[in-house]
Amino acid sequence: MSCYNSRLCGLFVCQGLWLHSPSGPALVAIKVLREGTFPAQNEELLEEARVMASVKHPCCVRLQAVCMTAHMMLISELLPAGSLLDYVRGHQFELSEATLLLWAKQIAEVCYQSV
Repeated sequence: MSCYNSRLCGLFVCQGLWLHSPSGPALVAIKVLREGTFPAQNEELLEEARVMASVKHPCCVRLQAVCMTAHMMLISELLPAGSLLDYVRGHQFELSEATLLLWAKQIAEVCYQSV
């Protein structure tokens, strides 16, 4: 399992292996709140889980599970290249306008369907 700290206080993300996935063992991202975080952070993570669970689109990360333990966790599909924002920032001079326009269109479609 590999981990990195998020910029948000008390939150880190790990890569793990979900052995009991409906489609067989799968690599997943595990977003973990550390013990002793503020209640508002728990509420924010629960709201994120609610939004992720409500969005069903092939271009969106799917929520796999929520673990309500001492360290609250969201388990989702793993994005091998990391978050889209980090990817775009790291490859901004390599991405074509057509690719960026396609991604913007896909994001807009998801936002429209979620409303």
